[in-house]
Amino acid sequence: MTTSENLIAAAPTLAQRLREHAGRASARLAFSEMTPTALALVGVLFVAGAAGAVVIAQRLEEIAADRVQARLIANTAPAPVIREQVLDFTLAPDEVRAIDADAARAFNAAIPFSTLPILAARPFIMAPDRIEEYARALDCLTAAVYFEAGAETTEGQAAVAQVVLNRMRHPAYPRTVCGVVFQGSERATGCQFSFTCDGAMDRPRSIEGWARARASAAAALNGSVAAGVGMATHYHTDWVAPYWAERLVKMRQIGTHIFYRWAGTWGLPGAFAGRHSGSEPIIDQMAALAEPIVAVDLIETPVIAETPEPILLIVPPPARPAREGLEARALNPTPVEVAAAPTPPAPQPTVMANPMVAATAAPPPRRRSRIAAPSW
Repeated sequence: MTTSENLIAAAPTLAQRLREHAGRASARLAFSEMTPTALALVGVLFVAGAAGAVVIAQRLEEIAADRVQARLIANTAPAPVIREQVLDFTLAPDEVRAIDADAARAFNAAIPFSTLPILAARPFIMAPDRIEEYARALDCLTAAVYFEAGAETTEGQAAVAQVVLNRMRHPAYPRTVCGVVFQGSERATGCQFSFTCDGAMDRPRSIEGWARARASAAAALNGSVAAGVGMATHYHTDWVAPYWAERLVKMRQIGTHIFYRWAGTWGLPGAFAGRHSGSEPIIDQMAALAEPIVAVDLIETPVIAETPEPILLIVPPPARPAREGLEARALNPTPVEVAAAPTPPAPQPTVMANPMVAATAAPPPRRRSRIAAPSW
């Protein structure tokens, strides 16, 4: 066959091949347009799956490690000691601005007092049946009042004692009076009452000042309430400017002390629902200041009431009726009439019952009391 004939014979096959190539090319073009999106989706799924697998693997490793540690503790450690848990949400009193006294007073005056009402705290009465716990609480509270407010008025001392009792009832502090007063004293910084870690307790104390502070502390432990400071849990002198002052609610100033409470629900009465733990800790720092208290049981003796003296009334004799001519005969008496005159009997005192005393009064009640008195 000639070349022309060959071309004519191959024309259908060539056309068919061209169509096939065109179809393949168009299919490849369509696939290439979808490729970036598909690849991105596949990549995202792959990364997510890999990250999830890593997280799951780490968590399984942590759980396995916790189980191993728990087994080791259970097999080797002694029985755990149950101790009171205290949240460490306190504010360090030594965090103050480095300014002088005048600048501190100006800074404190710029913070306005809250206009919210001051709600008084509930009275607190120390359990009277455990005299040793009462003695420790009284010593610690006396120290707080003496070293923190020894030069303040009676109102100022009562306010400081109220802050201690408010903290004792709050979830952020210990459940004992001594625990509140000496909280943080074991650390170099962070003691809540500065006198517990600045050496003030080593200085000689005034006997009169200590007795006055002890009276304020005893009143607070027996139901006296300083209503003027309400739920206050913080205070500072007006010549320092703590960093935490702006974070709390400024309530009132008594003497040189400015009192604050927590903001929000932590400063409302509902947060002060804690009770005394019943066991005051023994504080080594109080050894030189502690004063023993002796409980004296009075002998049961009846109380003898003073009985008033009976009322004596002199009742005169009844008057006799006058007789006619008696006066005339008295002026000219005859021997017979004078001798016949009878002598009236002497008046007898009449005893009348006391109207203030019942006729069948029961014997006075017998009473028994306990006196907590200092040994000095």
